[in-house]
Amino acid sequence: MNKTELGIDEAGRGPVLGPMVMAGVRVLQSELSTLEEWGVKDSKLFGSNARGQARREELADRIMANFSYELIVLTPEIIDEHVREHALNRLEQNTASVIITALPADEVVLDGATLFQPLINRTVHAVNKADRSHFSVAAASVLAKWKRDALFKQLCQPFIESFGEICGGGYANSKTLVFVEWHLENKGELPSFYRKSYNWKALGPI
Repeated sequence: MNKTELGIDEAGRGPVLGPMVMAGVRVLQSELSTLEEWGVKDSKLFGSNARGQARREELADRIMANFSYELIVLTPEIIDEHVREHALNRLEQNTASVIITALPADEVVLDGATLFQPLINRTVHAVNKADRSHFSVAAASVLAKWKRDALFKQLCQPFIESFGEICGGGYANSKTLVFVEWHLENKGELPSFYRKSYNWKALGPI
């Protein structure tokens, strides 16, 4: 019997800017070798430069054209609400459950043994670094990262003319800090896509 496997992963849990995206990709076990032949792997392994982004986009197009998938965008507002309630893990668990319902499969593989422990049952498995051991999860990681990158680029577009390119991917690093401080100084407030629940000590009191 050619069983189906659903891989689920996220991109953007840790940044201070922009959304988090969760993705699921359902694959027949006989088709897992196709993902391997395409070179699908953990999205982080492609890097953040232009070449890596282009490769992820190419693979995302292939995956979406050939497999059933689900993409769920979790906005900074939704993330803030759950972080304040100390419920970010629950947000991911609930979102994974939505994907599992949307894409019924014989086996489900989730990335994160402790995070997704509450969802484990006879057919749902939670594995650390599953995006490096299961091609269905790697495919989901590629979709999630591609989608988050595309959304982040859209959010940054209005500032290109006045600020320039926003580097740093929205993570809590020096390049992101330069943009956030510029926005505070010039606009008098944090960017609309800043996660206000993030206690960024480098930013200082606001």
